[in-house]
Amino acid sequence: MSTAQVTLTPLGGLGEIGMNCMALETEQSMILVDCGLMFPDVILYGVDVVIPRMDFILERKHKLRGIILTHGHEDHIGALAWLMPYLQQVPLYGSEFTLRLALKRLQERNLDSHVALHPVRGRERIEIGDFAVTFIPVCHSIIEGFGLGIETPAGRIVHTGDFKIDRNPLDGHATDLEAMADFCRPGALLLLSDSTNVEREGYSLTEREIKATLDAVFAEAKGRILVTLFATHIQRMQEIFDLAAKYGRKVAFTGRSLVANIDVAKDLGHLRFNRQNSCELEELAYLDDSQIVILLTGSQGEPLSALSRVSRSEHRQLNIHKGDTVIMSSRFIPGNTRAITRVINDLYRQGATVLYEKVQAIHASGHAHQEELKIMLDTVRPKFFIPVHGEYRHLFKHAELAVSRGIAPERALILENGQPVTLSATSIRLEEAVYAESILVDGKGVGDVGQSVLKERQILGGEGLVIVLLIQDELGTIVFGPSIESKGFIFEQHFAHVLEDAKCIILDIMEGNPNGEVYKLEERIRSSLRRFFRKVLERDPIVIPLIARV
Repeated sequence: MSTAQVTLTPLGGLGEIGMNCMALETEQSMILVDCGLMFPDVILYGVDVVIPRMDFILERKHKLRGIILTHGHEDHIGALAWLMPYLQQVPLYGSEFTLRLALKRLQERNLDSHVALHPVRGRERIEIGDFAVTFIPVCHSIIEGFGLGIETPAGRIVHTGDFKIDRNPLDGHATDLEAMADFCRPGALLLLSDSTNVEREGYSLTEREIKATLDAVFAEAKGRILVTLFATHIQRMQEIFDLAAKYGRKVAFTGRSLVANIDVAKDLGHLRFNRQNSCELEELAYLDDSQIVILLTGSQGEPLSALSRVSRSEHRQLNIHKGDTVIMSSRFIPGNTRAITRVINDLYRQGATVLYEKVQAIHASGHAHQEELKIMLDTVRPKFFIPVHGEYRHLFKHAELAVSRGIAPERALILENGQPVTLSATSIRLEEAVYAESILVDGKGVGDVGQSVLKERQILGGEGLVIVLLIQDELGTIVFGPSIESKGFIFEQHFAHVLEDAKCIILDIMEGNPNGEVYKLEERIRSSLRRFFRKVLERDPIVIPLIARV
């Protein structure tokens, strides 16, 4: 009986949507599948992005043989910029388009010298240390995505990446179930499968259905058509260019990420358009509204995006015209709904008609629904099953689905970040958990924002700030103050009497012990004022006393 083993350690993406990152290791080698980030929840005040904890990887970087990128979305490549400074010339494997997107992110931080890019094609097999990886094309909301067939010393593992099964694909954007079945023919030890849409029954909408809906919109629109979508959805962009050509319209585009991705996709031959059906923003003034399509960023209501600025009449080159049709061809990401609806309301105020997923079939998810997940399970027929890429309820329901397709209940495991599992050809074993608490990135600060800082920011956002300034001479006599300044706490003209009472409390404290130690006096002022504000106003601001002695 073989004793060969492989250990999988999820560092992100299990129990959450985003931040996908998983290590596979043997005694001699380790590979990393994806290294993504997650955008912060609304409770993470001021945080820019959330990334996986890198300690586990860096402790084993001597045996890291390569990083495998399934596709180019930020939740799969976005954290590379924080990992690569600690690595030298680690090979990155992925499709040409994925690697170009990853390289662009690294170049923004002058980190392109830290990587060696190895572009791969569909069905290509690459040996990496103790592993061999077959790259299997999958359909997703970005081009050139891969599932992975990973040969390990313990057996064959399938990692689906993010995928859907389009039953009637456009332009060959399909999940290669034949290649998946071929890889699994000797027997699959483990399936790691995307769980994002496990709660949705049936099949996801096909891209062909979306194009038919968009065709109907183009046919009926009398004025300009503005389309916002994810900046990486190249396939849908091609549909827009095709429909614009069909209806005699020209496409202009704006938004930094959108323009950059269009340039990459056109350079690689994934976008086909020319001067006959495209134009610059400056040329729109010479065209009739019925001849114009505008692609722009802002599908999630981002305040500085092109669409948000247009909706507020703040864009330098674009304004809404009465009769415009705005197509929001993307899903509402949880947490962004309020910002998106604000943009929709502003667009309606200016005379536009807005179409979005909740009112018309203009977006198809890139993640498999239940019937597609069943097809993947039936194709791979694994001995063990671990759901990935989803919140805990998604993982739980996906494990239940796997059991319904014949996986033994004890062989369908639900893991969370930091819980390693070791597999042999015949067994699976949970290992001692590793520390995998995510890292918050705020500006140039990485990991320096913790719970205490977040709690203070929460208080500042909800209760405000009070600053007390007081200056004493060498005899303890107050020569200035006490002065009280508040920010986000009260409207001072209405509550001036409250601040005057607060000054009296401070003076009583100082008269009782004028030459006391500064830090003790400051602490007494802080606690006394907080009690006072809670009693009088039922508010609890942050109080910062500053006592200076001259």
